[in-house]
Amino acid sequence: MVLDPGHAVKIDAGKVINPGARARGGAYERDVVLYVAQTVAPLLEAQGAKVYMTRTPGNPWRYGYSSQADNRGRAVLANVLKADAYIRLHCDWNRDRRFKGFTVYYYRWGSRGLAERIHTAMAKALPGHRDNGIKRRSFVSASAHMPAVLIELEVLSNRAEGRELAQGGFQAHLAMAVAEGVIDYFQNVRLP
Repeated sequence: MVLDPGHAVKIDAGKVINPGARARGGAYERDVVLYVAQTVAPLLEAQGAKVYMTRTPGNPWRYGYSSQADNRGRAVLANVLKADAYIRLHCDWNRDRRFKGFTVYYYRWGSRGLAERIHTAMAKALPGHRDNGIKRRSFVSASAHMPAVLIELEVLSNRAEGRELAQGGFQAHLAMAVAEGVIDYFQNVRLP
């Protein structure tokens, strides 16, 4: 499977062109989702999964000329690897500082089961947090040929959630929930 910690795309000159969101005076989305992905990967590998990451601290291989080209390139990578799942990790941001919560997105109908399992695990792990549900949107990845989801872990622009997202313990908690949902999905689905 392919884990995609969002953002941090570099152009050839080394400049980041898609840095992602930043909490008010705090954590960067690109750092939060990278930590979560690095925590999810060994949890899935312990269950027998072969996990590829679209970037690591030592290998930010993602270079491009636009964020759109980078998004397509990561879906193509998942297709080339014949991944059984493509999981995109992000943190939301909204001008309305009151907006908060987690959301799980999918696009192709074949991805709904994966979205449901991850959503259930997130809801169980985050009691008292706003659950924005499961939504179908084309920005998840129209070009991925396997179940694909985009998870907005929480909202960086919300002051309380921005503080939570900056904490390693909370990031690890989110990673456990994501891994639990993915594992539950693969324990209950038949692969072709």
